[in-house]
Amino acid sequence: MTHQTAAASRGLGSLVARLARPVALAAVAIASLTPFARADEFVDRLNAAFADVRDNRRSDTIILKALAGMEPPPAGVDRVRAAALQPASGSAWAGAAAWATAPAQVAVLEALDQITKEEDIRRALVFAQPYGLNELGSSPDQIGFIEAGLYTDLGDPPLLSAARHLYLPRFEQAECLVHVEATRRLAAGDPVGAIDVLTDWVYFGRQIADREFYAEKQWAFRAMAGATERVRDVAYEDFRAGRLLTGEQLTRMIERLADERGPLSLGRIQAPKGDFIGAEQLIATVMTARGKVRPELFSSTMARLGSTHRPLRLFGEAARWEQAAQSHADWFSTTDTLESLRGDYEFRWSRGPHDPLLAKPYFVERFLTSDMVRDTVAVVTRSVPDMRPMFTDRLMLRVELIGTRDALGLVGFHAEHASYPLDLSGIRPRFVPELEADPFNPALADGRQPPLEFFVPVRDTKDRFPATASVPPHEISILVPDSPNVSIQLRDDQFVLFSVGADGAASWADEVQNSPDAPPGRDYLLWPPVLSIVRQTLEQGGRFN
Repeated sequence: MTHQTAAASRGLGSLVARLARPVALAAVAIASLTPFARADEFVDRLNAAFADVRDNRRSDTIILKALAGMEPPPAGVDRVRAAALQPASGSAWAGAAAWATAPAQVAVLEALDQITKEEDIRRALVFAQPYGLNELGSSPDQIGFIEAGLYTDLGDPPLLSAARHLYLPRFEQAECLVHVEATRRLAAGDPVGAIDVLTDWVYFGRQIADREFYAEKQWAFRAMAGATERVRDVAYEDFRAGRLLTGEQLTRMIERLADERGPLSLGRIQAPKGDFIGAEQLIATVMTARGKVRPELFSSTMARLGSTHRPLRLFGEAARWEQAAQSHADWFSTTDTLESLRGDYEFRWSRGPHDPLLAKPYFVERFLTSDMVRDTVAVVTRSVPDMRPMFTDRLMLRVELIGTRDALGLVGFHAEHASYPLDLSGIRPRFVPELEADPFNPALADGRQPPLEFFVPVRDTKDRFPATASVPPHEISILVPDSPNVSIQLRDDQFVLFSVGADGAASWADEVQNSPDAPPGRDYLLWPPVLSIVRQTLEQGGRFN
């Protein structure tokens, strides 16, 4: 019986219950091993996904070598959001531009371009660095990565649940660089180059999305979404000023950002495996097969997990876990919990956001009511992170990509016709092969494919003002954390493209909030880009002086 059939007939809870016990019993052989004696077996199992990647298909050795020499970003562009917002007219710009054009940073951009040329996902390069210090090898390059802190540290003995992906902060510095470089190229009259480097970053994020840990995938989804939004921002700034982008150039940009059957293929991204294999390793380490926790190992190992990112907490954590060991569930309940948690996440990963089978709460939610409940199976709940945000991050990325492809198509239509189409279908098939459905729209649950919402202010809003002699500009109020009271007024020289957003109902984008938990009445704005409007507001307020 398949996951889908079981869930349809008895619900998700019944499905994971049926699967849990057989898988748990199959783990007896592993759990009975001497603690720590075969820790490498779990690491090897996880690293098997990258073991057969040929050297000429590896991106990690290229990009990490460049990142090892990268200089930290200067003030004003040292956070990703700040780097994306910083205008070329700002007081911090001279330092930012000098940093981006220095040899060390140019080397990073060249490496990024080198590893993202292949547009066939089946032949694309792979970030194949194995997890753990012992797996890296002893070549001069690998030693350099270790010295630069560009690897995943599993500690000693290696514990997957204590993994620290030390390269992620350096990735964020490189992301700052990409945004600064995009601004620099746009200011130099090269919007094509600006969008090209941002798309390179989307491709790099796609490589990291194929890594095995939740933390890596979550970073990848957010980095890809941020770069995709910035693509629209560059196109918008060009549309407001030079209008240098041509229809042919925009078509090529849309092709590079194609999803299914294209270079991104988000549907091929799998749910994380590393965190669950790490929990298996932890069970085998601190519990006896078919028994209870090993007190002599439980408290010290759990304390190590709790202090992974805060070493000074180690001794306080150990005292806490000595007491918690007495009330921890036995091996059967613990392994059942792990497999139920894994089964729930994997089932949800394969379903659409509006699938009625997902109406039940996440399995993990039953352990979030209190620390006492959570710690009864702490070996699982303290080692496997709450992965719910990853599902909304993936949804947001889909909205951003679909919105960007449609927005670029509308800009391309205007570039070739000096007008806008009567409806969104006008960009098909010249710019997009087909109109994609709005991922937030609940009509998807009925098998329909409702596209994003599109209109031209004044031209298409006359019916909203039947009693007025002239149609007023369309005003959009935007809720963002960057700045209060963000709004924009638009006439018929611009267009509006938006998703129905979290409430699933189109409201003319009168009020917008680009978040998965926006309250009713707020849409998800894709054009004009929220990033562009926020920057304009901050500039008018003197924020960048």
